[in-house]
Amino acid sequence: MTISDETLREQVSRAWRRAAGEDHSSFDSVWQSAQQRHAALRRRYRRFASVAAVAAVIVIGLNLQTAEEEATYIEIADLLDSTYWSAPSDVLLPDREFDIYRDMPVLFESTEPAGGALL
Repeated sequence: MTISDETLREQVSRAWRRAAGEDHSSFDSVWQSAQQRHAALRRRYRRFASVAAVAAVIVIGLNLQTAEEEATYIEIADLLDSTYWSAPSDVLLPDREFDIYRDMPVLFESTEPAGGALL
């Protein structure tokens, strides 16, 4: 669909006349309405942040309360039976454990007539 040059000129001139005849808002009124929208947005954000902070405090408070209740039921005997101590340097030791009684290396006997073990 093509629009002829005459039709396009007529449409542009009508739009120009319509725009020239309209009463546009002043800059001050547009600026004031933008400021009001911005203030409303900030109030909405503050409300949301306040509700989120209160909800976080409630959740933390409930978690702390349940942790304190669980801690009161631990008995000393259970604590002593279930814990053990290991030296911090144990991390440096190799993973393989050597049992001297089971893993004793076999010493080969000498093939020479003088006897003795090969070292």
